[in-house]
Amino acid sequence: MEMAYSISKKRKLVVCQRRNAVELVQMNRVILFVLLFLQTSTVSANSQWGNSIQKGFETAKKEKKFIIVDVFADWCTYCLVLEKEIFPDPEVSRILDQFVRVRLDGEEFPNLRKKYNIEGYPTILFLDGEGNFVTKIAGLATKEDILTVSKRILQEPNLESYLKTEQRKDNQNPNYHFRLGLLYFQNKEYDKAETQFLESMQKAKDQPLVRENSHFNLNLVKSVNQSKDSAVVSWKEFIKLYPNSKRIITATLYYGIALKEAGERKQAKEILSDIKPKLVSDADKSLCEEALSEIERGF
Repeated sequence: MEMAYSISKKRKLVVCQRRNAVELVQMNRVILFVLLFLQTSTVSANSQWGNSIQKGFETAKKEKKFIIVDVFADWCTYCLVLEKEIFPDPEVSRILDQFVRVRLDGEEFPNLRKKYNIEGYPTILFLDGEGNFVTKIAGLATKEDILTVSKRILQEPNLESYLKTEQRKDNQNPNYHFRLGLLYFQNKEYDKAETQFLESMQKAKDQPLVRENSHFNLNLVKSVNQSKDSAVVSWKEFIKLYPNSKRIITATLYYGIALKEAGERKQAKEILSDIKPKLVSDADKSLCEEALSEIERGF
């Protein structure tokens, strides 16, 4: 009797051990699945953000999308909050899926910071496929900030449409005219560009820098889209109006080139020879040397 009881007890123990082993295996499978899921989710979340602005432009042009660029620094605490808490929000993530996403360490891209006037981190840039600036959010953006700006941009098919809508909302703001002028100039729609720069100048009476920039770009349009004499007059006027401009040397270079194109070679040579040592950029130096060479050859 005692032996039978002992055997029964051993059988129960074996069954219990087997059951525990099965449960342990099942638990391990669950843990492994969860770990794999979390790992996959993390990789998926990270893979949504590219790290090449050039590839971002290519994809945006191909897919006809706008670009969102998360500009961060590795020492920036708010940047981590944005990356780990704000962007992963399901509602934010869904709307950002409609953009081409790029994440860049701003410390490694000083030219990008300069081009888009980035003064701190984090900064969220919104661009089109050509790299044209749409808008930006500086500082730690809230979920509502991102949703509001993103939805506003996605209402428009392209940058031109976006700027026109914003201009209609704020009709006296010269900046939208200026940016439309830049866009049209880039697209070689010179008549439209000229109209927008003129509008910007007229509405920027209390914004001298915007007025100056509009005048400078208007002269660039005239240099390629109007008579040579008109370009000469325009550049001469700019130099007279803005003698202390940061662009005075470049403006003088273009004035000299305009004189050459108008047939005033002697005066052009004097101006270009005088300005040549003051030029900084390789592009300006090349333009000046080419113009002087053509004058020497009688062109």
